[in-house]
Amino acid sequence: MKILITENRRDRLAKQVLTDEFSNMYIDVNYTTDSIGEQKRIEYRNGDGVIMMYGDRSKSLYVTNDITQRLTMFSYTPQQVKQVVGEWFQEMFDLPVKTIHHVSKNILQ
Repeated sequence: MKILITENRRDRLAKQVLTDEFSNMYIDVNYTTDSIGEQKRIEYRNGDGVIMMYGDRSKSLYVTNDITQRLTMFSYTPQQVKQVVGEWFQEMFDLPVKTIHHVSKNILQ
């Protein structure tokens, strides 16, 4: 059975799925200083380890399959998944996102 929904509705449903699944993550904030200055790195964890990481200097968001696989039922392209996850992240955590990278989970460990 197929159900037709508008793109706006699909995006709202996808963001609701992300909120339902990931609103109770643990957040670790780490500060590092190098020759350019201080950077804040925020790691978002669930019971399986780090599933997202945000760097404030570059405004980059790194996401794993734990996040993106929840949206497979919405038939998004990989670029659309990144866009929806980025919008959700900005709305949920009130942090600006310039770039989104889909990475393997072991890279964030």
